[in-house]
Amino acid sequence: MSLTVLAWLAVAAYALHIVEEHILGWYDWARKTMNISLGWEQYVITEVAILILGLTAAMLAGTPYGPTLIVAFATLLFVNVVFFHVLPMLANGGKFSPGAISGVVLFLPLAWQVFRTQTLAQSDLIWAAVLGVLLIMWPMLLLKLRGVPYFSGAPARAAAVSKGKRRRKR
Repeated sequence: MSLTVLAWLAVAAYALHIVEEHILGWYDWARKTMNISLGWEQYVITEVAILILGLTAAMLAGTPYGPTLIVAFATLLFVNVVFFHVLPMLANGGKFSPGAISGVVLFLPLAWQVFRTQTLAQSDLIWAAVLGVLLIMWPMLLLKLRGVPYFSGAPARAAAVSKGKRRRKR
């Protein structure tokens, strides 16, 4: 199977994964079991962004960047299922993680097949895998930075609040 076909299958798998997570309630599960402070809007935006990343990889499959992007997306899927589903399930006594079915049944075989099919040089393969890890961890990093005033937009919010207080005093 070609990398292009695998890329499109990975996008379809991620779409099915989103459906599973939403219907079975991954958002609430993750907030309780993984202590993730992700708001609902941020969760949905993250899901859409990852889907767009997959679509981008599939659409660019025939370009020189295609194989790197496809391996990066496959890595993202692998990290997703292992670190956001399987390991948290094990850490919580086997309590089911919504998204684990599609992750194990679809993501793991697709990622395996992408890694078997790709023909990148070893150094390019490593960079593609690093890119995939960085892409899946980006929302988590932003959640950490959100608590830091420099990154959180706190000065803008503080100015808006004080401006609102001044209006009320008049």
